[in-house]
Amino acid sequence: MSHPSLQQQQGHYRYDPTQLQQAGPARIFPHTGDDGTLRYILSELRATLSDRGQLSEPWTQVLEQLESGTRTLNETWAQLTTLLVDLEIFQSGLFNFNLPPNEQFNVDFVRLRRSMGQALTAARKAAQTSAPEVQSHQFYQALEKADRPRPKMAEIHERDGGLSDRVFAHQRLMGPNPMSLRRVMDRSELHRWQATRSCRLDNGETIDLEQAAAQNRLFSLEYPFLQFAPADLQVGRYVGSPRALFYQNSAGLEPLLIQLESGGKIASPTGDADDWMRSKLFVQVADITQHELLTHLCFTHLAMEAFAIATPRQLPANHPFYRLLKPHFRFLLAINTRGNAILLGEGAAIDALMAPTRAASLALMNRAYRERTFSEYAYFTDLKDRGVEPEFLPDYPYRDDARLLWEAIAQYVTTYLQRYYEDDRAIQQDAYLQNWAAELGAPLNSRSKTEFAQAPSWVPPDLSSQVGLSIAQLPDFPRVPGFPTVENPGEITTLQQAIAVVTQVIFTCSAQHAAVNFSQFDYFGYTPNAPLAAYTQPDVPATLKELLPSPEQDLGQMELTFALSGVLYSHLGSNDMMRFTDGGDRQALQQFQADLQKIEGTIGDRNQQRFRDLGFDYPYLLPSRIPNSINI
Repeated sequence: MSHPSLQQQQGHYRYDPTQLQQAGPARIFPHTGDDGTLRYILSELRATLSDRGQLSEPWTQVLEQLESGTRTLNETWAQLTTLLVDLEIFQSGLFNFNLPPNEQFNVDFVRLRRSMGQALTAARKAAQTSAPEVQSHQFYQALEKADRPRPKMAEIHERDGGLSDRVFAHQRLMGPNPMSLRRVMDRSELHRWQATRSCRLDNGETIDLEQAAAQNRLFSLEYPFLQFAPADLQVGRYVGSPRALFYQNSAGLEPLLIQLESGGKIASPTGDADDWMRSKLFVQVADITQHELLTHLCFTHLAMEAFAIATPRQLPANHPFYRLLKPHFRFLLAINTRGNAILLGEGAAIDALMAPTRAASLALMNRAYRERTFSEYAYFTDLKDRGVEPEFLPDYPYRDDARLLWEAIAQYVTTYLQRYYEDDRAIQQDAYLQNWAAELGAPLNSRSKTEFAQAPSWVPPDLSSQVGLSIAQLPDFPRVPGFPTVENPGEITTLQQAIAVVTQVIFTCSAQHAAVNFSQFDYFGYTPNAPLAAYTQPDVPATLKELLPSPEQDLGQMELTFALSGVLYSHLGSNDMMRFTDGGDRQALQQFQADLQKIEGTIGDRNQQRFRDLGFDYPYLLPSRIPNSINI
């Protein structure tokens, strides 16, 4: 089987130059060939002339209608090809206009998406024909008829009579955003809580904060990135930057205090019950905002896109790194391109349902991405930075299950790479590998501008500049901050470093994404547990009903979270995904598969105990529920 040359692949896998000004994650330029570039130029030119007021009102209206019609046509085409998936020609390269060859979804994936879409359509119709007070019940009932379970939080809230303190605390450890809780390691942090020195639990126990911190039993939850000016928020919606304090006792983690605004009133579980419930919900709004924009979208989907582009650009198809990594990028570029339409586009999910404006959301993601180095994504580094090791926090389902996956992936990668690299010198002398590392970690101003999409030579320079395809000067930041290390960016120097890099990439593309993605509908598909926006501000007296979304917004959140987690395609380490032909590679993969099977049993046993203790489990890191790549 012949493979395209690196020069051919570099022509298909081009970075988007329009992302440079925002300094965010590297994105692929989703328009292949000169015809795709021309379509992009015409579209951008229309928008630029309209924005500058260089068109008369009639022409502006005509072009706006044309843009709207184009978006509708694209969405209709996506729906049509999904419905007609059994006609396999629609999933072939003949209808792949915007992605590099073989990067589009295949027939099997689209069939799964069609099944999910049919269930979603039935649920939407059931909800829309129901009274507002029962629409969620009808939505879930319709899903159950299609063998799709309702969100577990719907049942838990019904059992507990709302968002209980215990479930609120456990979402920090086993919800969709389980990476924000930190141990209070510096007692000076307690000064942020003003004069509060002690507080009481519901059972009457008094907690001295200084003593609790000294005993390593105090944990904090903060959202420092969520600092929005009023103009950054959608009219009538709100998300703040609250903070909360938790206490670890013999029974588990319990919430102690919540402060919604700096210097504002502090709520506690022994105070007014309505104030306490509202405070918990404002924290939930911040948590889901950080989850959707950063933990999920930015730190998995977008962070891995640079690797999905650089790998085919710099590594031949027979290179050991390529064979190991490429299957873990399956459909990543396709789902990210699709995500631009359903999440990030104007009038899409962020605009329609979340509190920050689209512009503020994009700025947040770009800033957060640039401030986080590659090594900070590593599992053990993250745990140490947050101080949540087992000796301080005994019961932490995400941490404990993820560790099994990380260690199994690390052993698999070690066995595989040691077959091809005897020592550090072999790594240093691999020119292809060093070019790969340099593309990811070297400053962009040390790279060639040809790595980005270029306007055809016949396009006038002024026009090329107007639409973002003319680059005067490349910036001095790299595609991946601090890759592979801050001290030695753009160069992999040891075999152990190569193992660590590959382990981290595979873990992020599989287990980490599964943990933060497939939990969404269970926790966010029941809006009273975690609304995508608050509809009142903390300093405005309001009922819980007024804080929560309207029935229309509620339905939108249920639809979105179901769609984001409603397709499970492929399994981590499956033969169909890896397709190794070398006997030694297959042997390494078989051992990995055996390790995953053992992990399946271990997590299964843990979940039985969790269900007995809590009434719900943590199934998202079961290997059988972890895709091989980020594809939904």
